Amino acid sequence: MKKSAYPFVLFFVISFGLAIALVVGLQKVDKATSSDQYCISCHVHSHADNSWLQSSHHDNKSGVVVHCVECHLPPKDGAHYWTEKAKAGYRDLYSFYFKDTANINWEQKRDPTYAKQHTFEASCTQCHQNLFPLQLSKKGDEAHLHYLNNHKSNNPNQLHCINCHIDVGHGTPGSHAANIDFLKSQSVSTQFEHSTAIHGFYSFQEHIPGTAVAFDMIAIPGRERKDADQYDLNEWSGIEPFFMGKIEVTWDAYKAFLSDTESEGRTDTKVNNADKVDAITGATPPFGDPSQGWGMGQRPAITMTWHAANVYCQWLSEKTGKKYRLPTATEWYHACNANSDEDFFWGENINDYTKKGIFEKLFKATSDTINQYVIWSGNSKGKTALPGTVKPNNFGLLNMLGNVKEFCSDTIIINTDGGTSTEHRIMGGSFKSNLPELLLTHTDYTRHDQWMVTDPQIPKSIWWYSDCNDVGFRVVCEWDEE
Repeated sequence: MKKSAYPFVLFFVISFGLAIALVVGLQKVDKATSSDQYCISCHVHSHADNSWLQSSHHDNKSGVVVHCVECHLPPKDGAHYWTEKAKAGYRDLYSFYFKDTANINWEQKRDPTYAKQHTFEASCTQCHQNLFPLQLSKKGDEAHLHYLNNHKSNNPNQLHCINCHIDVGHGTPGSHAANIDFLKSQSVSTQFEHSTAIHGFYSFQEHIPGTAVAFDMIAIPGRERKDADQYDLNEWSGIEPFFMGKIEVTWDAYKAFLSDTESEGRTDTKVNNADKVDAITGATPPFGDPSQGWGMGQRPAITMTWHAANVYCQWLSEKTGKKYRLPTATEWYHACNANSDEDFFWGENINDYTKKGIFEKLFKATSDTINQYVIWSGNSKGKTALPGTVKPNNFGLLNMLGNVKEFCSDTIIINTDGGTSTEHRIMGGSFKSNLPELLLTHTDYTRHDQWMVTDPQIPKSIWWYSDCNDVGFRVVCEWDEE
């Protein structure tokens, strides 16, 4: 070997050796940091570790265990494996050392919208390559066909595997299956025999005959014609007095309706004009748990469609002999505002929260009055709340802003890429809403097709939204002076 070539050979040998050492070292580091025990060692969300042990990815008939990195990192043969691994490691270490876990919104993190950021579809399909195995049920075939039809990147309603299979890695198996038991009636020791008689225009407590359910109805005074000023709903010819539910329809009340009109296979609704409760065909079973695991009782009922809420009002009317219905948007606006001229009914404006100078931001705390009246994104921790956690407005109504958005009877025409669609107004904002969405000037409406994306049924349910958990409703009762 010529002396002049020796340095180049030495450089090549050293470089090759370093490359081999780097590759071997990276493989060892990768192996050491890819075990479930290593992942768990710096997790700040121990409940995720426990739910993984209960899930079908860990506890299943085959005995196959799906490990953390097989879902939460892209496949190793992909271009982004190391990048995503570094990001995940940094995120976990930062949370472990610097974050206060008590202030992390875990309910929000478990929502598919956020879960998609930490679960890679390429990893799902790498294991589950055959979407139509022989043992798959008919409903499973329909669901996977629905997935393929909505999997194109240019589809605004694009589906991810975890939209339907959110429970397979962390959770209880079967949470996206038909929940037949949800409609079953529950025996109660005490039942009301009669509804409440109304003898004058004052607030009363309604009793639903044949159930143990009672709820308060507040007398809302009418209002003379008011010219349009800030909001188109102000342009009314006058509002007649009416009664409105003090709180949103609760799970206790809605479950009474479901049990009384139980239907396990019907997909249509029939209402007979003969004023017979039996003439109303009730809802089909929901998929999973409509309450989202947050509890029921006096919490607001959610995930029902506008159609289902409207049928509930018909059922309630027949049970009580009164005329219950959904409020119009103008009635809702009037009842919420309670004659206030400010942005919020308790007397404050949005500027009290959003426009502050540097000095004020440094030395003056933002008003927290809103938290006394509203369950919103700033205090909800990602779920609904019981009605007793807030103060009422001037009419005595609770949760008119926040907690859940509320259906109104009004329709609205929305322009879409394919033409137009007819939706219904919803008012008040929800536990997910930010400040501007709580304003009465904020126009909101149902998004029926978007809220039914993961419903695998053909035809889709007319009773339950599969992709909306922050809309409910409250009822109004008409006042007949005669």
